[in-house]
Amino acid sequence: MTPSPLSLRAFAQRVLVAFIVCSVLVGALWVAVWHMVDEKVAQIRTVPFAPGLLTKGGNYLFIGSDTRAFVKSKIDAEHFGSASSQTGQRSDTMMVAHIDPGKKTGVLVSFPRDLWVNIPGHGDSKINAAFAYGGPQLAVKTIEQDFGIPISHYLEVDFAGFRDIVNAIGSVPVYFPTPARDKYSGLAVPTRGCHSLNGDQALAYVRSRYYQYLSHGEWQYDPLSDLGRIKRQQYFIRTLAQAAIHSLVTHPLRVNNVADKSVASLTRDKSLHTSDLLALVRAFRSTDPTAFPMYTLPATNGYRDDQSVLLLDEAKAAPTLARLRGLGGPGSIPKISPTAVRVTVENGSGVSGAAGTALAQLQRKGFRAASPASDADRSNYTVTEVRFAPGAEKKAKLVLAFLGGAGKLTALHSSPGGVDVIVVLGRDFAHVATPVSLQSEHMAPIAVRRPAAGGATTTTGPSANPGGAMPIAGC
Repeated sequence: MTPSPLSLRAFAQRVLVAFIVCSVLVGALWVAVWHMVDEKVAQIRTVPFAPGLLTKGGNYLFIGSDTRAFVKSKIDAEHFGSASSQTGQRSDTMMVAHIDPGKKTGVLVSFPRDLWVNIPGHGDSKINAAFAYGGPQLAVKTIEQDFGIPISHYLEVDFAGFRDIVNAIGSVPVYFPTPARDKYSGLAVPTRGCHSLNGDQALAYVRSRYYQYLSHGEWQYDPLSDLGRIKRQQYFIRTLAQAAIHSLVTHPLRVNNVADKSVASLTRDKSLHTSDLLALVRAFRSTDPTAFPMYTLPATNGYRDDQSVLLLDEAKAAPTLARLRGLGGPGSIPKISPTAVRVTVENGSGVSGAAGTALAQLQRKGFRAASPASDADRSNYTVTEVRFAPGAEKKAKLVLAFLGGAGKLTALHSSPGGVDVIVVLGRDFAHVATPVSLQSEHMAPIAVRRPAAGGATTTTGPSANPGGAMPIAGC
């Protein structure tokens, strides 16, 4: 029997009503979930910052605090020290993540804890001491002053919270190319391959500074020490993000418990909201090393104040720092002809003749010299400043792109006669260069483990673990 047009119309109406009802229910569910997330984020402890210290942009400062307040058991005390023996707290892990505005791309850079810097109000010291001296505020000031990196948001996690988050998820799959151990952190992995780590095991892994791997029947120490640990931490961040998503999708009842553990372990700035955290999650779970690469700030071994330290390699670090300053990313170089930019150069680097050389190099690239090169007001600038007149910010960005990764933008309140941009050279400046891709030899992401012919594996970049190649995340 052929249905009548009336019955077909009625059926279509019922389908439409059902579709609308389902859409409303799904929308309501998403609103409810988002509302719950907003409520959880609102419960995270906040830390106050002085007005103007945090600036608009896409940079997040991550601090892993080494407070021993979590130590309750004898085993914890053996591996990490007690709260009484390890007083105070330092930034055991320090990273800056840059998220490109409106995009799913960015970069994460780890700052070695032994990096020798000037801490405002306290003189020269290792960078992890900044957090001990003045907490989050001084840590942010140190990053901004020493490296010219504006910080927009702050997020801190402590040992206990890290362990609780992993346990709430269930476990995290970590690949070991060889058996591994660390008698100080408690890491003990008897076989190569994929191992599901619980909270205690994961903490022992990311905290391992005396990592050993089995090679030809003998235990070998990771020669990179803390730098090797940084690479393992970067690998673990991607893995943890993927494991969390997988766990919550397959076990949705865990959502509330994971959220509660995260809330209890984190500290944030007051302006960090759910949308900011969502942007981070999207970036961290990316397995495309070109979309969200992870680097370690280049440094060399040194000796200061009777202690072994790391000294920033300014030339190699320049492209990395430029990326954190929002330069070199997609669409960051203005489409302006250098001939439209009137520039002058002042020498604040302490290097004789640097200003004249830089100005001549800029002229060869097409920029117009507005006045002869000269000396700056002082000769100890750490970071090059590209100062621009009102309305000339895009021109300044173009000049900055030609400084080989050195420099930061600084706005002038008034317009110097006939000059669009004043470049004040600092110690980070090396030479003028035509902008190139920031995927340079000095910015190598962690190794990617890919199948090769015959079932073997090939490696790109340095290994996150000694003894073999690592996957970009998970196993």
